[in-house]
Amino acid sequence: MSVENYRKMFTSLELMLALRWTAMDEYSCFVDWDKMDVSAQSQDTKELTCTDFHELKQLARQGYWAKNHSLRAKVYHKLISNIPCRTVTPDANVYRDIVVKITGKRSSSSLPLPEFVDNSLIPTYCLNAEGVGAVRKIILCIANQFPDISFCPALPSVIALLLHYSKDEAECFEQVCRILACNDPSKRLIDQTFLAFESSCMTFGDLVNKYCQAAHKLMVAVSEDVLEVYSDWQRWLFGELPMAYIARVFDVFLVEGYKVLYRVALALLKFFHKVRAGQPMESDSIQQDIRGFVRDIAKSVSPERLLEKAFAIRLFSRKEIQLLQMANEKALQQKGITVKQKRQNVHLAVHAENFKSEIVSVKEMRDIWSWIPERFALCQPLLLFTTLEHGCSLSRFYSHSEGHEPTLLLIKTTAKEVCGAYLSTDWSERRRGGSKLSFFGTGECFVFRLQPEVERYEWIHRGGDGQALYLDADLNHGRTSHCNTFNNQPLCSESFQISILEVSHKLPQRKDITQKYRFSLVQLIAKGSLKLRETLEHVFSDRTLTVALCTSSLGGFQKGSDVKSRDVNPCEKPLARDEERMKGT
Repeated sequence: MSVENYRKMFTSLELMLALRWTAMDEYSCFVDWDKMDVSAQSQDTKELTCTDFHELKQLARQGYWAKNHSLRAKVYHKLISNIPCRTVTPDANVYRDIVVKITGKRSSSSLPLPEFVDNSLIPTYCLNAEGVGAVRKIILCIANQFPDISFCPALPSVIALLLHYSKDEAECFEQVCRILACNDPSKRLIDQTFLAFESSCMTFGDLVNKYCQAAHKLMVAVSEDVLEVYSDWQRWLFGELPMAYIARVFDVFLVEGYKVLYRVALALLKFFHKVRAGQPMESDSIQQDIRGFVRDIAKSVSPERLLEKAFAIRLFSRKEIQLLQMANEKALQQKGITVKQKRQNVHLAVHAENFKSEIVSVKEMRDIWSWIPERFALCQPLLLFTTLEHGCSLSRFYSHSEGHEPTLLLIKTTAKEVCGAYLSTDWSERRRGGSKLSFFGTGECFVFRLQPEVERYEWIHRGGDGQALYLDADLNHGRTSHCNTFNNQPLCSESFQISILEVSHKLPQRKDITQKYRFSLVQLIAKGSLKLRETLEHVFSDRTLTVALCTSSLGGFQKGSDVKSRDVNPCEKPLARDEERMKGT
């Protein structure tokens, strides 16, 4: 080796040692530096003086403090110190007072974990043996100080991560306590009850259904219960994701909040589908395959690329996600889940013994049920109307279907084609304008076909020509064509004869999402924040039934006449009616 090469080698070693020494200077107590990638570290330790939220958000996304261990530790301390908390929040002094009383002289590895961590594995990341033991001690002290926590599987990962950037156990304890004690209703951080955890899983399922349709289709194909798959989403982040990745996610999470976790989990699922699509499963479980992919994500995607993908997703607003979360919590509460609930299995509810349909099988109904919002998919489908039993009468169709929301319309043609529509609101809403019939519905509606092949078409924020589905007054004949509302292909033969028509609802209750949430959603629509100015509607007359779209106007039509639009705020009258309803509740 030449003298010049020796000089370069020693210069590189000196730089590596300098970087390691800089990082170890203040925050080395629990870190195994042989596991840390110090080559990515920078000696530049500029203090972060930024206070503007938008600038701070950009710095977090760009990884400004990710390349300096000491700087990241200081930024974490600053961000967590600014979290609004309950008046009495345990601090470092509390930890020093209670840790010996709680843990005694037992070996850290023998300390039993509280039930609320749900047997979660403690990620070691780049912790040394002392750090791994410290995680258990801190968990037990938190259990002592937060008796209301009933389910928090993400806690071990959060503690393990923060220990890398803490001077001692007491400081880490205080930081975690501040995260848990956050009392800002607009700044959700970590789920601490099974109700909150499971509703977040359902919300994630709703988001996958909306933003990762190709991946969702794969989940439906290989799993009997997609909700069980999506219940793993927090484990992907707080458990399987390598240290370099979860630290970058946590950088942004502390600035932007819970929504970041949804974004990153969606990005992980998108990358999983992209890499594994068309390949055989590596195990007997799709859950195990996803976990393995996330553990080995460095083979496929860099941390920067993962975040880039996550923030490229045009997600719902934070307010919209909060409302969706509340609706899912309400649905779970009606299933008997409470804040004190320990873990239990919550599954999509299509049970063969209680299922009734002459059009679709149990497996086909489970596929359809996986498309509808998670808060409704928890409930068993109930057959409300079938032409085989109730006859081919539009009036009987309405009498059996009204008063229920949402409903599922299934049609089997004489050519054995199967198609249908998911209708998110009560059929009686068509008369909300009084004697004049009007458009109604929400953006959760969709149309689909099952035979000859499976395809779903969602509302795409546009309206225009065409009718996705049209049925005559005798429920005997129908038409289907391309419709700009759903950008769909014909759902079956363009002109068809109906063999069987069914309408199903979900048990156990009618209109189980309270007017409180409906009112909040309508308010958001009125303010334009839900982007639902182009409101998906279903148009019905006494003689015909049509699934169509109304853009920025309400429409009504008389019996036997064409649909006519009029320039009216699409939210004005519903908002007024909901205000009246709220007064009576």
